[in-house]
Amino acid sequence: MTRPASTTPQNQAPETLRSDARTIGLIGLAHGSSHFFHLLLPPLFPWLIKDFGYSYSELSVLVSLFFIVSGTGQALAGFAVDRFGARPILFAALGSFTVAGLIASTAQGYAMLLAASFFAGLGNAPFHPVDFTILNKRVSQQRIGHAFSVHGLSGNIGWALAPVFMAGITTATGSWRTACFCGAMWALVVLVIMVLNRDALDDRADAIKAADKPAVAVAAPQEHPMAFMKLPSVWLCFSFFFW
Repeated sequence: MTRPASTTPQNQAPETLRSDARTIGLIGLAHGSSHFFHLLLPPLFPWLIKDFGYSYSELSVLVSLFFIVSGTGQALAGFAVDRFGARPILFAALGSFTVAGLIASTAQGYAMLLAASFFAGLGNAPFHPVDFTILNKRVSQQRIGHAFSVHGLSGNIGWALAPVFMAGITTATGSWRTACFCGAMWALVVLVIMVLNRDALDDRADAIKAADKPAVAVAAPQEHPMAFMKLPSVWLCFSFFFW
């Protein structure tokens, strides 16, 4: 008795490729958006100085606040992802970007610009724990290298596009507020795309089919949440990025 055609590895492969490509593309889009929001405000500094009279030193605090919130939150975000799952945290992060853009577009002073930087940093914080969790759980082992490459490339594309987007819209419309509003709408559009394709981002164990993950490892024994601190590689990586 022959096996049904739908269960053969040859027929599963194209479906797995489509599933992997879909997840990799979605995560790439989300990660590019997070890097875009690194540069939501810095390209607008000349216009902010003109309208508010701030110095570059005062405006640099906005960037510092973004990275303080993002860096502190990134360590904590890993625990949130482990507890609540990566997908809802991803949705919340994109929502935070939308809020940041809207606050910036209506800013009447320094406090509101600080608030915009805070929400942008808060949105950026969980992206690496979120992205790598989803990629590791949803993408087939033979394409994990491709997934990580696209992830890194998409972040650089986000960095490259942000100044062109923000300064270009400001120059074309004569309003930096319009540019910030368009940035908020960009984050909202990406959020809608993620919600509509949420099945490709589901990192729950019961949602991952064998076709999506053909080589599933035996479940590892439960470890203390801080067990990773014992790994020399963790401290080597920390030292590399610190210096």
